[in-house]
Amino acid sequence: MTEKIVCKICQAELNLQQRSHTCPQCSATSVEYDFDLSETGLAIKNSEKGIWRYRSFLPHFEKTISLGEGQTPLRKALHLFQDKVNLFLKIEGSNPTGSYLDRVSPLMVSDAMSRNMQSLVCASDGNLGASLSAYCAAAQIKCFCVAPKSTSPEKHTQMLAYGAEVIDYGETIDDSLDLAVKMIEKGRYQATPEFNILTIEGAKTVSLEIVEQQNTFGSLKELEYIVVPMGSGGLLYSIWKGLKQAKDFKLIPSDYKFPKIIGVQVEGYDSITKSFDDGNSIQEISKKNISKNKLADAIMVRNPIFGEKAVQSIKESNGIAISVSEKEIIAASKLLGKKEGIFAELSSATVIAAVDNLLKEKILPQNATMLAIITASGMKTSGAFQKSTSQDKKVESLRSMGTKIEILEKINSKDSNFGYGIWKSLGQMISLQAVYQHLRELQIRELIIEIESNDRQKRYSITSKGKQLIKKMNELEELLS
Repeated sequence: MTEKIVCKICQAELNLQQRSHTCPQCSATSVEYDFDLSETGLAIKNSEKGIWRYRSFLPHFEKTISLGEGQTPLRKALHLFQDKVNLFLKIEGSNPTGSYLDRVSPLMVSDAMSRNMQSLVCASDGNLGASLSAYCAAAQIKCFCVAPKSTSPEKHTQMLAYGAEVIDYGETIDDSLDLAVKMIEKGRYQATPEFNILTIEGAKTVSLEIVEQQNTFGSLKELEYIVVPMGSGGLLYSIWKGLKQAKDFKLIPSDYKFPKIIGVQVEGYDSITKSFDDGNSIQEISKKNISKNKLADAIMVRNPIFGEKAVQSIKESNGIAISVSEKEIIAASKLLGKKEGIFAELSSATVIAAVDNLLKEKILPQNATMLAIITASGMKTSGAFQKSTSQDKKVESLRSMGTKIEILEKINSKDSNFGYGIWKSLGQMISLQAVYQHLRELQIRELIIEIESNDRQKRYSITSKGKQLIKKMNELEELLS
């Protein structure tokens, strides 16, 4: 198939060696591969490995590499949102290094191999860095990964395990990009997604594969929605581009009805969603406004380079953009694990949180057929998941402490100072046995002491330490109110 690289704004045809998204003639971020659709014989090549099954629909390289990426499982949800929607899950975490970016790396590394380049550089906060490191190892190309200091230990370890040289630089991925640009001056191949148009070509194979798999699921032929996490907006745009090309390439019938695209972002990093909602241009998120809590770090992007294209794609598909909170993401991640046996990266769980919210808001039609893209494995951020679980335990601990404080206050006010009386005054909200357990623990902590009484009841008095605790808790409550 004849291929060319063109600027979609000024229509300039550029050198096939061009990799930047930015047009050298008009400076628009609109450079893309274009293919001659008049040629016949385009077909999926099942004899090929990995994404090269779609060789007819991808840029041509003299040398290629594959680690068996693609053909990821697509299965119907067994328990999630039963009797509400007909949900399918595309599990990209089953790729060789655990994310959909294993579809992107073969193209970039093949390009570097074909140019006989000996080293490659990328700015990445994890998933792409890990993927490129593995493919570079297989190709015996030196890989340099510039990673922000916030990169998860698991992803950092994965890059090192594949032999990459990891350079910790800056607080955010935006900082790392600056150094990655300077490093290509030494003749290294630039594999950072923001600077390489092959990113879109590799990621579009997700939708080419979905189209192919639709034929194996009778109920998927009426696919109404595809739910996609958004960071830079690149994956969503790639999926929409792939769907349109599938129709152009006649992989699907001319009367095929495109599914609506639902893009999902994290609150606080949701400039694409805001642009979709208010119609204004995308605004870069100020460093002052970013959250220190980065559980869904893979899609927390301050300046989404593909944001405008993502907004355009959602609008063209008559879709929706939605933001979800980190609390909702954590809950969705646990739900996905418990209901479907899928441990997803927290960034991936945004799609489940989005479906849940859209159902609660009654935006989705009853029994709609949907497909959610689970972009990466939870093993990528197991520490963040563990942290979120430990936070839950702390909350439970605080709730337990709240009951103890209530008991302390009752003893201090002389409302009641013996077990049965305290249990009654609490409204029998907890068991009598639990009240005695709390009293024993308060004694151990020297917050109350047992006092003499004329009856057979064990009675208690609050200590000065106990009074001090009540005072501090009241001050804290006042501060938070």
